[in-house]
Amino acid sequence: MKLNLNQPKSYYETFVILTLILLSCVLTYYFHFVLRSGVLFTHFFYIPIILAAVWWKRKGLWVTFFLAGMLIFTSYISPLQIDYFYDDLFRSVIFIIVSIITVILSERIEKSQIKLKTSEESFRSVVESAIDGIITTNLEGNVVFVNESFQKMFQYSEEEVIGRSVRKFIPPRLRDSYNQKMKEFHKTGKRQVGTFESAGLRKDGKEFPFEISITNWEGEGELFTTSIIRDISYRKNAEKTRSILSAIVEGSAESIIGVNLEGNILSWNKGAEQTYGYSAKETMGKSYSLLFPENSSEYREILDTIAKGEIIDHYETKRVTKAGQLIDISLIISPIKDKTGNIIGLSAIARDITREKASEEALARSEAQLSMITANMADIICQASIDGVYIYVSPSVKSVLGYQPPDLLGKSMLEGVHPDDRSRVTSCMQDARGKCMTQSVQYRYLRADGSYVWLGTTGTPVYDDEGQVTGFICNSRDITNQKNAEDALRESEAKYRTLVESANDPISLYDENGIFLMANKAGAHSMGKEPTDLLGRSLRDFFPPEIAEKQIDLIRRVINTEEGVDMEMFVPYGDKDQWFSTSLQPIYGRDNQIHSVQVISRDITEIKETQLKLEQALQDKEMLMKEIYHRVKNNLMVISSLLNLQSRYIKDEEAKAMFKQSQERAQSMAMIHERLYRSADLKHINFGDYIRKLARDLFRTYVADPSRIKLEMDVEDVMIDINIAIPLGLMVNELISNSMKHAFPEGNSGEIGVKFKEHADQCVLEVSDTGVGFPPDFDFEKSDSLGLQLINSLTQQISGELKLEKDQGTTFKITFQQPEEDD
Repeated sequence: MKLNLNQPKSYYETFVILTLILLSCVLTYYFHFVLRSGVLFTHFFYIPIILAAVWWKRKGLWVTFFLAGMLIFTSYISPLQIDYFYDDLFRSVIFIIVSIITVILSERIEKSQIKLKTSEESFRSVVESAIDGIITTNLEGNVVFVNESFQKMFQYSEEEVIGRSVRKFIPPRLRDSYNQKMKEFHKTGKRQVGTFESAGLRKDGKEFPFEISITNWEGEGELFTTSIIRDISYRKNAEKTRSILSAIVEGSAESIIGVNLEGNILSWNKGAEQTYGYSAKETMGKSYSLLFPENSSEYREILDTIAKGEIIDHYETKRVTKAGQLIDISLIISPIKDKTGNIIGLSAIARDITREKASEEALARSEAQLSMITANMADIICQASIDGVYIYVSPSVKSVLGYQPPDLLGKSMLEGVHPDDRSRVTSCMQDARGKCMTQSVQYRYLRADGSYVWLGTTGTPVYDDEGQVTGFICNSRDITNQKNAEDALRESEAKYRTLVESANDPISLYDENGIFLMANKAGAHSMGKEPTDLLGRSLRDFFPPEIAEKQIDLIRRVINTEEGVDMEMFVPYGDKDQWFSTSLQPIYGRDNQIHSVQVISRDITEIKETQLKLEQALQDKEMLMKEIYHRVKNNLMVISSLLNLQSRYIKDEEAKAMFKQSQERAQSMAMIHERLYRSADLKHINFGDYIRKLARDLFRTYVADPSRIKLEMDVEDVMIDINIAIPLGLMVNELISNSMKHAFPEGNSGEIGVKFKEHADQCVLEVSDTGVGFPPDFDFEKSDSLGLQLINSLTQQISGELKLEKDQGTTFKITFQQPEEDD
């Protein structure tokens, strides 16, 4: 090993050794050659020998060998006695032995120091590189050592810590507890106390949790305490996070299931219970496949995919609940790995989307319906940018304008607007953008065929997230027909106003309180006023109170019932009484509500006076007609009485019977006239009532034994014209009397029936009996019987049809049509 003399320490050691060697040489020379003495000056040699052995170890032997050789050599050549030579030789051997022993001891000491230093350095390296904070305190609790991790942990430098009390690093609220625990620890005499958790106080005043392990040890007769402190803030936060995550997982509405690679369920949260219906107790350790539909290969595919380390993200599928219901779920499956990165299982997070799927299907149907509506609706729906450029146009634009939607996309809305209307449309867009309000505008737009149509458009601003207008949603409707109708309405209103003003009849418009809203010239002039004099005035200002209130009540009734009223009204006005034919009709406003009533009146005073005269004349006529009918009836009764008196002097029974028949015929006609003058209607009689009375009178006359012949009547009350009633009455008289006289000879019994019906102006008279009847070859139309001839003649007179049925007696049926009433 070569000495490094350039180093300051080596230079110092070399200088000292060389100086001592030189001094030893000088002493040797001085004593051997000058003094010629053998004085034991060689004790001085031990100094460089021992120093060289201590400092240079084995290399220091060279100093010993040099000094021993020099001593022997000088002793040999010196004039001293031979005994000194052997003494010096012996001393040289002693020098070598001492040097060797010193070298050996020095090397051992150096090795021990190196080991100790290495141990200390190793300990210090471990302590300084330790993640945990290490602090050593004496028995008084003052700090004697801290490592770098402690300094970083508590944010103090070593100078700020050494010699300070350990209480400085403990929160005030825990210091008494810490002191008590340390006292108890020292009393036990144990060298080490178990690990426990506490809290530390950093330099900035913030507390943090730590885990501490304390050990007692002795050094140089003094008791020390070394504490190893570990900051467990991360662990506490992790535990808190784990607790929060556990609570989140447990409280999550979504199903979260843990499964190992064998497919067995390891965890099952409440969301899974809600989703699938199984409790955790029912599923733990069971196969994950119990949730899959029968015969599904999905279970094995999922395990294979996870085994490869792949993630199944937002996968929609179906699962089976405990109740056997098939539900739709959205699934995320991720592999679970251990610390070494090996896959040990899977985490399945599922969300029940059955309702969402149903909503999506409903939305799809709604969108399809909306698409169908927008394609077939009459209105055009479009979206435009802030500059009026089309972004979207509904398919209905084809039916309205003749364009396909792509024909307009990217073009300005103003391109198709009529040049005369563009400024109005532009102003509307600016108002919608500036005022942020929905605006409406009407304008002409160019169709694909070159013609123009009127469009009514309502534009609503569209806003971004910052509330700025970014465009418009427009709803456009073809209002060409409406515009034409409005033009026609204006024209009609002009014509109506012209007609109203030129009408000779008074026409007025009133509100519900009878206030004039409008009056034409004829109406105003009839009251001696001008139209402007009536506007805003009330009916009460021009008519007596009872007349005005009556008119106002009529106006309010029309408004409340929404039905018009036509009536004749007597109005006393000044010295002249007038009659008006008045029509009150409701007038609807734009809100489809009645706000006024139009009254059209016509002066019918002259017509009314004429009508009264006619009514009086009619009453006089009715009185005259009743008097005539009464006198005709009386004359017929006189004739009947004369025939009755005359028949008393006739001995021939046949002639007497003829007189009797004539008498009955006169009585039947008299009965009709009697009913006419007793009736309110002088032109018609109730023929049903007439038949009943005539039949009963004839029955009393001809039927001596009512128990032998039965009279049945089925007669309706039908009003018959006088021109039909008289001949029909004669026929009834003839038919009933013939049945009573001839149908039941020699005391035979039977039944006589009389029916009279009307159906749709068709009248049927039927007289029947169950008597002997007519011979089979009898032809009533060629009979020489006066009665049958009379019946045939009268049937033709009333334009009727006569039928004879001879089965089971005799039945005469007369059918005739009621004559039409004269207007």
